Amino acid sequence: MLINPREGYKVAFPTDEHYPFQDDNARHVALQIVRDFDPDLLICGSDGVDFYSISSFDKDPKRSFNIQHEINCWQAGMREWISAAPNARKFYIPGNHEDRLRRYLWRHPEMSGLTVLSLHRLLELDFMGIEYEEAIIGENYGQSEVEVGPLVVKHGTVVRKHSAYTARGEMEKEFYSVPVLFTGHTHRGGTHMATTRSGIVRAYECFCLCDTNPAYVNKSNWQQGLVLATIYGTLVQVEAIPFIEVNGVKSAVWRDSVYTA
Repeated sequence: MLINPREGYKVAFPTDEHYPFQDDNARHVALQIVRDFDPDLLICGSDGVDFYSISSFDKDPKRSFNIQHEINCWQAGMREWISAAPNARKFYIPGNHEDRLRRYLWRHPEMSGLTVLSLHRLLELDFMGIEYEEAIIGENYGQSEVEVGPLVVKHGTVVRKHSAYTARGEMEKEFYSVPVLFTGHTHRGGTHMATTRSGIVRAYECFCLCDTNPAYVNKSNWQQGLVLATIYGTLVQVEAIPFIEVNGVKSAVWRDSVYTA
């Protein structure tokens, strides 16, 4: 999707919530900040639903989730985002976890033709006022992106070991042609910058809002947070806000205010 932003256009990208494995305290901090930021564009999804129930990986028998439960959790959380950003245009970017639905249907081709099983129908995106465009790129998962003037927002496909390495990898895939790039996927925060003939380009890994201590990861190197952008013509002011937890309380500082949960 291509958006021609007006002066001072504001974008919020809360990514990788992974319902029903979201971290509600991290979300509460992010919701407070988004409410005060009052964005013009809210990026939704980007591994919004985990689709654990239809994953091809081994599953913990103690977890009794089903697809409808996961969808219900995401919709309840999405209603909170809509309330926090009442003036925002909303656009859903699918990630690799949403792609579990496509892979599941391809393993069951007798069901794949049912339009009611498409992602936007299952999540009721039209009903919730959320825009969605599906794009199949080669054999990779359907990944859409949003281009807002000089800013490109995508879920991303690259995963590298350390903070900012993935941001660099995503910028390399773009041949350093994007002035400012936001990517999710890695559950980390990080910034990569390079000076090109056209000027400085920047790529940001945009944290996560899911549980950072899942049973399937030993000592995850993940960070929670939120990334915002304000666009002034060719200029993009980026605010990357990490969330810090001390004694069970999550906190963030944004524009001289402290937000806690």
